Amino acid sequence: SKAVKNVNKNLQVGFHIEHVNSFNPIYRSARSYADLATKADFLKVVAYNNAGGERYANFIQNAGSIVFRDVPMEELMRFNNHLLNYSEDEASFDKLPEAGLSPDYVFRETQRAIAGVQGKCHILPGIDVNIPTGKDSRKASPEDTYAATLSALKAGADGVILSRKYSEMFLANLDAAGRAVRDAKVG
Repeated sequence: SKAVKNVNKNLQVGFHIEHVNSFNPIYRSARSYADLATKADFLKVVAYNNAGGERYANFIQNAGSIVFRDVPMEELMRFNNHLLNYSEDEASFDKLPEAGLSPDYVFRETQRAIAGVQGKCHILPGIDVNIPTGKDSRKASPEDTYAATLSALKAGADGVILSRKYSEMFLANLDAAGRAVRDAKVG
């Protein structure tokens, strides 16, 4: 960040905070938003709710294959959800890939990041707009995109980053994100 600012103090420096930051309580406990905020102008916190279902299920499966081998997957996920302050309304382990994560997940992760940076940098959650997922996993719909975008903004985000690539995004989902931005400003 210092090298970039030495070139031009007005250039914005931001970091992509990967999904494992919201799934893994051990990784999360070692990641300091307050420290990152001293090095960045903004953080793009990955809050992909559609791809997040399949990714979170994979994380639980991986954790359940090593340290927590004797713990049933559903029980492990409920315990992990408790540690991460996820809503009790998240899908069950067996339905997670097809259900994705909820807009409440986006809201809570956005709020957690905002609290962590203590006003020292901007939080721009990454919203999942047609990121490819497995054959039986959730696909972004306009309703999903609207709800996730609105949740991030209602949580206090400084803006959002529609992720991942424009060439993957359906125009109906982009329109839904735009409607959510407009509605958030009105509400």
